[in-house]
Amino acid sequence: MKIPIVNEKDEVIAYKEREETTREDIRRIVGLNVFNEKGEVLIAKRHSIKVIDPNKWGPAVAGTVDEGHDYDSTVIKEAEEEIGLKNIKPIFLKKMFYETHNTRRFTGVYYAVINSRETKLSLQVDEVSEIKWISISELEDWFKEKPEDFIPSFYRTMENVKEISTILKI
Repeated sequence: MKIPIVNEKDEVIAYKEREETTREDIRRIVGLNVFNEKGEVLIAKRHSIKVIDPNKWGPAVAGTVDEGHDYDSTVIKEAEEEIGLKNIKPIFLKKMFYETHNTRRFTGVYYAVINSRETKLSLQVDEVSEIKWISISELEDWFKEKPEDFIPSFYRTMENVKEISTILKI
C-alpha cells in the first residue's frame, strides 16, 4: 500500500511505497493517547522487529496514514489493529509538524478515555510487544530519568498528555 507524501501545507503531492520514501518526504501519521477512569495513560512498547525505534516506549497507538485514508479513519483503524481497541470515538486535539534525524511528519494527535476494567485489549504482536497503564507523574519521572527508554519524539507525547490531562481535569 502506498502512503501520501505531502508538502509543508499538508497537501498531498505524491504517493509512494513506504520503502521508497526518503528523509525529505513529509508523511502523515497519527497518535492516540488513551486514558482510563483512574486518570492513567496507556503507553505501548514498540516491537523489537520494528525498523524505527525498536523496543522503545511511545503513545498507546501510532501509525502512518495510507493512501485512501485520512487522519480520522487511520486513528480508528490503528487503535483496533495495534491494541484491539474497538468502537471508540477519538477526540482530535491538534495537528503538529515535526522533524527527527530520519523523518519529517505531520501528526494528527487524538485522545480517548476508556474504562480499563471493562475494555479488553489485545496486542498486534508484530507492532506492539507490551502495553502499560501508568500515572502521569510516574511517566514524567521515568521519562526524565531514562529518556532513552522512549521514542525520540516522546517529549511531544508528554506535552500532549499534559495538555489532555488539563482538558480532562485529571
